[in-house]
Amino acid sequence: MWEFRIIIFSSLLSFSFLFAGEMDILLEKLIKKGVLTKEEANEIKGEVKKEKKKEKYSFLKDSKFSGDLRIRYQYDDIKVSSDPDRSRARIRARWGFKTDIFENTEIGFRLATGTGEQTSTNQTFQDAFNQKGFYLDRAYFKHKIGDFNIIGGKIENPFYSTDIWDTDVNPEGIAFTYENSKGFFTNFGIFPLDELKDLKDDPMLYGIQIGYKWKIADKDFKIASGLYITDNLLGKKLEDISPNYKPKGNTLIDSKFQYEYKPFDILFELTPFEIANKSVKIYGDYIKNIESNVDDDTAYLFGFSIGKLKDKNDWQFEYNYRKIEADATLSILSDSDINGGGTSLKGHKISFGYQVSKYSSFGITYFIGQPLSPRTDKRNTLQIDYLIKF
Repeated sequence: MWEFRIIIFSSLLSFSFLFAGEMDILLEKLIKKGVLTKEEANEIKGEVKKEKKKEKYSFLKDSKFSGDLRIRYQYDDIKVSSDPDRSRARIRARWGFKTDIFENTEIGFRLATGTGEQTSTNQTFQDAFNQKGFYLDRAYFKHKIGDFNIIGGKIENPFYSTDIWDTDVNPEGIAFTYENSKGFFTNFGIFPLDELKDLKDDPMLYGIQIGYKWKIADKDFKIASGLYITDNLLGKKLEDISPNYKPKGNTLIDSKFQYEYKPFDILFELTPFEIANKSVKIYGDYIKNIESNVDDDTAYLFGFSIGKLKDKNDWQFEYNYRKIEADATLSILSDSDINGGGTSLKGHKISFGYQVSKYSSFGITYFIGQPLSPRTDKRNTLQIDYLIKF
C-alpha cells in the first residue's frame, strides 16, 4: 500500500498543473474505492502543497544577493565660482540581487540611494535627519545564446570604459554583447535619452564597440574602440533631457544643445609588470567627437594603478590625468567627481585604498580640477571613504 501511495504522490506532483479542485476529486474517488483512507489522502494533499511551495521558490537557491554601504567625508575647495567652499558628510547604500530564473536567462534588480541624478548615488547628511530616498538603480533581464547576450531594462553599462564615463551611469534600453573564447568582444546598445509626445522627436543614444583581450608575454592586454551617436539632441533643453543633473561644459544657447554628439573612442589597458608583488595596470582613453562643425571636440585620459583590493591588508594606489574639451562627449554622462562634473575641464585623480577586512575597506581620493573655459569651475575635491560590502 505504501508503495502505491508513493506512486500516487509522485504522479500528482508530476502533474502539478492540476487545479486543487481536480486533485481533490481524484483523491475522493480513491477513498471511495478503498485505495486510500481519508487520513492518507489528507497527508498526500499536504505533501503535494509543500513540494509545490518549494518549487515556487526554488529560484532563490540560484539567487545572489549583494549590497554595500559607504560613508564619505567630502570637501570641495572651489577657486573660481562664486559658490563657497563646501564640507559635508555623505552616505551611499545599494542592495540588490540577480538570479537565473530558467536556463540561460538571468534577471537582476538593485536599489540605490541618491537624488535622482544618473551620475551619483550619494545622499548628503542634512535636513534635520530626514529620511533618505531609494531609487531604482538597475532592473534588467539577460538572455544568453551561446556567446551572445541580450540585455534589456535599466542595465549595467555594457561598454568597456574609463573614468571619462561616470561609473554610476546605468543606461536604459537594450544591449547586445558578444565575447568568444579567443578574446574577441563586441557590444551594441540602443538607449532612449528622453521620451517626448512625438516618437520622431525622442533623443536617443546609440553605441557600438569592438575589442579584443589577450595576453602578451603572459600579461593581460585589452583594447577596444567604439562610436556613440546621439540623435534628436540638437535644440533640446538640458533641463528637459536631464532635469536632476545639469552639469557644465557642453555648448548651450538658451540652455539648448547646439550639437549632436558622435564621440569616437579608443582605449586600452595593460598589466606589464609587478611592484612589491602587486600588479601594475596602465590604461588610456582617447575620444574625438567626429560630428561636423564642432571645435572643442577632443578628450583623453591616461593613468596607472598598483594592486587591487580583495583580501585583508591589500592596498591599491591609482593616478590618472584627463583633459575633456567642452564638446568631446556628453556632459550629462561624464564623471561627476572631478571639478564638479561635466566637460570643459582637465585635472588629476590621486587615490589610495586599504582593505581593512574581507568585507570592508578605507579609501582616500583627491581630485585637482581646472577649467578649460569660463563656464566651468576650478575646484579641488577631497573624498575620504569607509566602505562595507555584503
